Amino acid sequence: MIGNPSSQGRPSPGASSRMDAGRLSGLTILRFAHVCGEGGGMERYLLDLNRALGERNQLTTVQLELAYDRDQLMERTEVHNGCRLTKIPLLVEPVIATAEHQDSLATKWKAWVVNRVFCAWPVYEIFTRSYISRRRVPRSPGEPKGAGLKIREIIKRFGADLIVLHSSGGADASEIIEVARAENIPVALVHHFSNDRLAGLSLRQQISRVDGVAGVCAVDVPHYLRDRYWNLSDGIDTEFYRRENAGPLSKNYSHPILFLPARIIHSKGQADLIKIAAILKQRGICTTVVFAGRIDSPSFEIELREMAAREGMAADVEFVGQLNPEQLRDWFAAAKVMVFPTYHHEGLPRILMECQAMGLPPVAYEIGGTSEGLLNKKTGFLIPLGGWESMAQVVETLLANESLRSNLGRVGRQFAEEKFSLRALAERHEDFYLKILSAHRRNSVAS
Repeated sequence: MIGNPSSQGRPSPGASSRMDAGRLSGLTILRFAHVCGEGGGMERYLLDLNRALGERNQLTTVQLELAYDRDQLMERTEVHNGCRLTKIPLLVEPVIATAEHQDSLATKWKAWVVNRVFCAWPVYEIFTRSYISRRRVPRSPGEPKGAGLKIREIIKRFGADLIVLHSSGGADASEIIEVARAENIPVALVHHFSNDRLAGLSLRQQISRVDGVAGVCAVDVPHYLRDRYWNLSDGIDTEFYRRENAGPLSKNYSHPILFLPARIIHSKGQADLIKIAAILKQRGICTTVVFAGRIDSPSFEIELREMAAREGMAADVEFVGQLNPEQLRDWFAAAKVMVFPTYHHEGLPRILMECQAMGLPPVAYEIGGTSEGLLNKKTGFLIPLGGWESMAQVVETLLANESLRSNLGRVGRQFAEEKFSLRALAERHEDFYLKILSAHRRNSVAS
């Protein structure tokens, strides 16, 4: 057994001082992820992780990522203290409206049937286990071709002590796993999304062929995986996300800001926030709702604008687009409450960590890993899924009570520093990698 979620994710008191830096020095780590550039949550996770590991280790990291244009196929090498990072792009054809398709009812129903029927015991033991051992993982739209050939080329050029999959479940990940097994290189799978997806057929097949499995939260880990799952949690640059580092906004707002930085898509809950603001306005509490994030569903943006107009709030709702880290920090500092009425089955949302590091209290629906991202009634509030009227009451209380907001913000800052620092994230990854390498060596000797 590699580990379990209850023993991972929160370092014990004094753990940082007992751990020696440089435990990965001399190693070459290959990463694979569906990232392109530095815009999203996964991109930021990897950027922070590579930097944090580079501050503690003299190692080589090669990151295989995606490119959607032939002009983006140039390799790039960066140096993060002791870590030499080479990013190698793999061309993939872009897919239009993927996000809306993934959120469709038909897609969710299909996933439910697979996870709850074909992966349920005893169906799995009698039929599915044998089936997935022979099954070829299908290639989905938006996946690159030739991942296996590319990773073989990278191994030949750089060597590899460990391969870490930050994107999995697709045919590309299966190709990389098969190359790694042929080359006798250990493979770790790090899951960045909700853990219920780990019950799916393709992921179960890949998990059976890798040396270690981890994720960003311990919520909803499938029963079959609990004895070998590691909770790596997440980390942010808590020195960057300090209120005193924030700058002023480009304009002044006369009403308190309710901030929601998330992709513009149905499942992220923007419609519920408009309902909440409308209730508050009926009670004589005027607010400004600010939505920040990439527009994944243009039709939904139109719906939100029309909804705001019907509620008499057209002038009270703003869309500020996708923000860079500095802009995001400035909005966190300017807002009174971060409202996150998400219906998406979250992994561990980075915005919860970031806003608490900024001393901004969050209010979120309890779904997926949101319960691990804040301390209920101590750093923010968790509301039962869909309870937007209850959420409106909590937001009203926070807006009326500056002392409560201040206390929540102070404890939230401490919580972010203790659990979500980049140092803690690096230590958890080092522990995980070393366990995998040790177990792989023992198995190789035994065979």
